[in-house]
Amino acid sequence: MTAHSARPYLAELAVENLAVVERVRLSLAPGFVTLTGETGAGKSMLINALQLLAGGRADAGLIRSGAERAVVEGVFVRVPGPVRERLAEAGADEGETMVVRRVLDRGGNNAVYVNDRRVGLSLLAELGGELIDIQGQHAQRSLLADSAHGGLLDAAGGLEPQAARYRDGYHRLRDLTAKIGELTAHRQEAEARTAFLRFALDEIQALNPYVEEDDELTVELGRLSHAERLQSLGDAAFDSLYGADGAVLDRLAQVAGWIDEITHVSPDQADTGRMVADARMLLEEAADAVRHFRDETRPDPERQAEVDARLAAIEGLKRKYGRTIEEILQTAAEYRAELAGGGDVDEVLQALEAERAELARAVAVQAAELRAGREAAAEQLAAAARGHLTDLPMPHARLSVEFAPCRDGIPHDGTLLGPDGTERARFLLAANPGEEPRPLSRVASGGELSRIMLALKQVMIGADPVPCLVFDEVDSGIGGSVAERVGHMLRALSAGHQVFCITHLPQIAALASTHLVVDKQTDGTRTTTRVALLDDTQRLSEVARMLGGERLTDATLAHAREMLAAG
Repeated sequence: MTAHSARPYLAELAVENLAVVERVRLSLAPGFVTLTGETGAGKSMLINALQLLAGGRADAGLIRSGAERAVVEGVFVRVPGPVRERLAEAGADEGETMVVRRVLDRGGNNAVYVNDRRVGLSLLAELGGELIDIQGQHAQRSLLADSAHGGLLDAAGGLEPQAARYRDGYHRLRDLTAKIGELTAHRQEAEARTAFLRFALDEIQALNPYVEEDDELTVELGRLSHAERLQSLGDAAFDSLYGADGAVLDRLAQVAGWIDEITHVSPDQADTGRMVADARMLLEEAADAVRHFRDETRPDPERQAEVDARLAAIEGLKRKYGRTIEEILQTAAEYRAELAGGGDVDEVLQALEAERAELARAVAVQAAELRAGREAAAEQLAAAARGHLTDLPMPHARLSVEFAPCRDGIPHDGTLLGPDGTERARFLLAANPGEEPRPLSRVASGGELSRIMLALKQVMIGADPVPCLVFDEVDSGIGGSVAERVGHMLRALSAGHQVFCITHLPQIAALASTHLVVDKQTDGTRTTTRVALLDDTQRLSEVARMLGGERLTDATLAHAREMLAAG
């Protein structure tokens, strides 16, 4: 299996009504793909189309004049695992093939489809960044993103396993820190809960009610509230039964005597006598009970206030802990059980803090080792890039790596342990002598910037995970042997990547494994761009045209044949 046969690549590209392109469908191969043609023929169409496939913003101005919509479709094969994982999360995984379709509408109703499932542009931009890296004046991606530099430096220095171990330790430290925070918060909540339980039990115990006490107090309060009237009624009842002249019991005694006389004469009335005797006994008991009630019932303002206050206190407990005294007592039992079952959170926290301190020390050691490795890798990377920049030729350009402290992370011994270490790496470049190193996005433009990117890609040829690389304007301002060196760099990159290059230079085009040509056709009213895959004969003619212009001579054809044979 060849080096690039196992790599992901863009296998098909279809474009409809994009700028001057009416309809194009290309079958593409891995390796080094060059796109040539006259100036103004529409070669930038490839850049526009690939930008859209990579999640770039859509512009209605790209729609071909007279058309209502434009469509760009790309088929990626051998899609890498991380991309497939994101596709699976979005419900759009279709194995190792990923079909991206962008639809641009003049009305602004643009749509993005991945494997025939409509998705958001943000997802496509995320996936596109994993598949396509466009280098040019207006389209720079991974190497100009500071956030990608740390990972690329680790890959270039062979530090990925070490960085992975650090991240594993950091994530464990982060999770342990979060657990301690949660437990600390739980302890505070538990302390507040314990304080409440003790307060509630003290409140219930202070009153110490018993079942049905509220009913008894309600009856007593009623008696105390009407004591004078009840006492008066008791006097009247007792006098009527027993105390006054002609009381009921006196008269009933007289009745009993009369019945006794009747019984002597008429024995059949003995039962009547017994009933009268029973009545006398019951009334005597009633009179005694009324007397007792009367004697005990008297106004007592102090007791009345005391009963009223206790009833109010019991009602207060009901509002907090239960509808009845029985429920209040059940609540108290549950609170006592909860207090008895509480664990010692402080002991657990103490153990976790000790574990965290030990882990933080180990992670800090890993971070220091990783920093040392990155510093060494940065020196090697700068030295290797210097050689490639000299070949381009940019002999005075100097690459460096800046390390800045992390902005967010876990504090430890006066520093922050971040997700990727204690520092953030950023590539800087000084393009000319005496200039201060600056971020890559601010040091050059156009072809110069593309060549800087080419040099960095060459240094990290085995570390850059993005499979499809696109170079625009990489040949601007160069020629001769420099162009040939650029072509060899591009071909070297194509051993591990699918490399697209738009070029005007035959030295570069002759080194490609696939050659596409762009030309314009017009019928006098409309102009259409055509893209064709060249066979060997057509390719010879195109390279000769690039060497000597439209008029092909034996000399230019021979030169072109020699260049192609050497490539």
